Amino acid sequence: MAKNLGCIKLLLWIGIVLFFIWFLTFCFAPESLLASMSFMETQGFFLRMYGIFPLGWAVLFLLALKDAEKNIAIINGAIITGALVIISIVVYHLVESTTGWFHWLSAVVLLVFNALLFVCRPKPA
Repeated sequence: MAKNLGCIKLLLWIGIVLFFIWFLTFCFAPESLLASMSFMETQGFFLRMYGIFPLGWAVLFLLALKDAEKNIAIINGAIITGALVIISIVVYHLVESTTGWFHWLSAVVLLVFNALLFVCRPKPA
């Protein structure tokens, strides 16, 4: 169990940094940077509010770091939510047939991160 605990703690720290960067990007990035990442709405309220979602997960991961074995529900919730976000990105691009690299990069990063979380998550007692 100890080797899985070290792995999951490392992944939680990676998730904290990753989600905090996404928070900063969506909430505080200049419009020119958002436009270069192919966001249609670069100054709208909803895009900026989307940044709060990753901040919430960064805080949840900080809480899960205290005791990863007892906070397995947070980790399972992150895996399920990440899978739903990946599905929504793929469906959105199939329906809207948009172009842009940032959405696909986000989906790939989330897929790898979720797969690692799933493999390394601690088993319930």
